[in-house]
Amino acid sequence: MIVGVGALGCVSADLLVRAGVGTVTIVDRDLVEISNLHRQGLYCEADAIEKKPKAVAARDRLRVVNSDVDVRAHIADFTSENALSLIEDGGVPDVVIDGTDNFETRYLINDCSVKLGVPYVYGGAIATQGSAAVFVPGGGGPCLRCVQPDPPKPGTQATCESAGVVGAVSSIIGSYQAAEAMKVLMGQMDRVMGSMLSFDLWEGQRTRVDLSDAKDPECPCCGNGEFAFLEALGAPPQVLCGQRAVQVSGGSTMIDLERLGAGLEGFEVKEYMIRGTVEHGGEAFELTCFADGRAIVDGTDDVGVARAVYSRYIGI
Repeated sequence: MIVGVGALGCVSADLLVRAGVGTVTIVDRDLVEISNLHRQGLYCEADAIEKKPKAVAARDRLRVVNSDVDVRAHIADFTSENALSLIEDGGVPDVVIDGTDNFETRYLINDCSVKLGVPYVYGGAIATQGSAAVFVPGGGGPCLRCVQPDPPKPGTQATCESAGVVGAVSSIIGSYQAAEAMKVLMGQMDRVMGSMLSFDLWEGQRTRVDLSDAKDPECPCCGNGEFAFLEALGAPPQVLCGQRAVQVSGGSTMIDLERLGAGLEGFEVKEYMIRGTVEHGGEAFELTCFADGRAIVDGTDDVGVARAVYSRYIGI
């Protein structure tokens, strides 16, 4: 399973499908944007113009790449409310790859990894810097929370909005992740990377931190069996990285898209989403709604405005 098919997920998914991995399940909440194309190689301009869900665009591309691989897609936000059901749908995967761009989701993946005993291939890329590691539950090594007990405080870390991402960095980290996943899938656990790799591509610097003695017996997650991120309340509205758009969660409420779309004038109705232009406070916004109740309000980075638009036109 690959959570997030942005820059990292595109690279790892492409390599794994081309390698012939039997089943690849991808999860992503976002839509393809023109600004994605320099680093997200599974998409093209037509996907961005259509604002196609990344999970669908990636699935369609990967199925053409290798029709022998069973590629499954979930258009969903990976949250505490649905994480376990998404991972367990169709059978627990042999490995989970992190293709996300935020720490909250990474810690949620780590909770799932420890709870289900599934190896977690971590990756991160921002600006000219990248990092990667593998956390194997039950193998005597650490989990993510042993290495970094809590996520960084909001505003203390650069984001793709503030710092951008050099596409070559994503390619390197995504390739590392695919290679580590292959080792896990082949049962060659003695070959799995036992360190945290970090590099700055622009400065030509690279470091490795040995994780063999990093396990914390008092770790709240792998030591004490506490899954704080899995047990957290539903995700609040989030400003999407690199976009003037806000995602609003519908909780666990499912929506009849055809019925909702029929009641909204001018809305395009598709199997997996509806989309149209709405007005609020004298301004126009593009509203995209998915079957899981989640919506993206495009045209604002104000969470309060996005909530108001969601409440007015979706009303749940």
